[in-house]
Order: sequence, then structure tokens, then C-alpha cells
Amino acid sequence: MNVYVNLKPNNYDGESDLLTIEVPASYSEALLRYVRPIAEQKNLPQDKILKDIIKQAVNEIERRNYESKNRKNKKR
Repeated sequence: MNVYVNLKPNNYDGESDLLTIEVPASYSEALLRYVRPIAEQKNLPQDKILKDIIKQAVNEIERRNYESKNRKNKKR
């Protein structure tokens, strides 16, 4: 399954990044087990929920990497 996600914030007017994620078949069904109940609860399309989960994951990974660098700099 391929998922295309635009990582550009809504109020940003500069260049945008389009992230293409290829989810292996073995993981896609496991991921959709989380997406389907949320989509039903929120009454939103499954693809929107899936893209939101991926965006949050990318933001969390970026945040963790920056925190590690900041902690090292503070110790010096």
C-alpha cells in the first residue's frame, strides 16, 4: 500500500514536502486495525485517519531527534 502525505503546515506558504510511504502488506492490515475503529468513532474517512497517524509519527520522530541533540549540547 502506498500512502502520499503532504507534511506542509496549513499556514506555511513556502515549499512543500510530499512524503511517499510504502507500507508492506504484512504491516498494512495491522495498521488498518487501528485506523478502522478511530474512523468509525470520529465519522471520518479511513484514509484521512491513516494520513493523520503517519503525520503524527513523522513529527514525533523529528521531535525526539532534536531533543537528543539539545540534551547533548546542554551538557557540554
